[in-house]
Amino acid sequence: MHAKTGARLSVARRIMSTAMLALAAVMGGALAGPAQAAEKVTFAWVPAIDALPWMVALEEKSFEKVGIEVVDQRLNSPAGLVDAFLADRAEVGPYGTAPGIAMVAESQHPGSLKIFGLSGGDADTPYVNSTLLVRKGSTIHSLADLKGKKLGHNPGGQWRTNVRYILRAMNVKESDVTLVELPFPLQVPALLAGTVDATITIDPFAATAIATGDVEAPVINVGAKYVANPWFGGCAVMTTKFIKERPETARKIMLVLRDITKRIESDFDRYKPLLTKYAGIPASALPYVRPIMFRNEEQINDRDIAAMQKVFDIYYKEGALGTQIDFRTKLVRLNDLK
Repeated sequence: MHAKTGARLSVARRIMSTAMLALAAVMGGALAGPAQAAEKVTFAWVPAIDALPWMVALEEKSFEKVGIEVVDQRLNSPAGLVDAFLADRAEVGPYGTAPGIAMVAESQHPGSLKIFGLSGGDADTPYVNSTLLVRKGSTIHSLADLKGKKLGHNPGGQWRTNVRYILRAMNVKESDVTLVELPFPLQVPALLAGTVDATITIDPFAATAIATGDVEAPVINVGAKYVANPWFGGCAVMTTKFIKERPETARKIMLVLRDITKRIESDFDRYKPLLTKYAGIPASALPYVRPIMFRNEEQINDRDIAAMQKVFDIYYKEGALGTQIDFRTKLVRLNDLK
């Protein structure tokens, strides 16, 4: 009799124990609530050296680590990149957007875009962002030697205006030079084929060309030496709509890119091999890739602002911008996000 009673009590205790554990699990789940879904953000970029911070983020899954689901849009045209932002097909350009094209679009559609980072070159420093290339053995040794020659440059108002400004600074009449618009990937093949006598390009295209041994660079840092110093050929942008609707996510993005740009600055050689994986530059060309300067929104100073303002003033004077742009009003920093 006592044995049967004890057995019943033991079974009852086990049932009660199981029930309590199940209840605790249910209550715990209720208190914790549903798992937080990652915030989806569409990033758009073009495969050039200016986009190196984005390549690092892809490789390290940096945005996923802070709860952001990445929608990766790789584009081939700087103008198409800006169009994606205006058409609401992309929200963030994590370095590599052409600031001139971005601000032309902003002047046509006021209140659309904000810049939160810059990338470029600084004259007489290791940081390089634009290079004049010629075939080895060419008689072109300076920009003044371009008279009577064919010069390739990237399509679009930004580059066309830059080239015209540079030629005038060198006392070279535009009528004395044949300007040929060529997308970056076609510039070096055109140079080697003799379609153009020289071209102004950026890395990784310049490095890939020099690595062949058939091309040389008589002028380095063209933009920084002849337009504005420092010369920022790239920038990081966000749409104003994205900033207003999701300021906390925008803050996360800025903080991630702050960290990455600082790490690239301290050890560029560690990260430049990613250009092979994400931009298609041959590994043999990596030794020829020169560092580029990144300035996140925390680092942008009065010198940087003055250089960008000079460029936008030139664009306005040359007719590339429909309205004057005050760069300070187009810059957004982490502390501006509420």
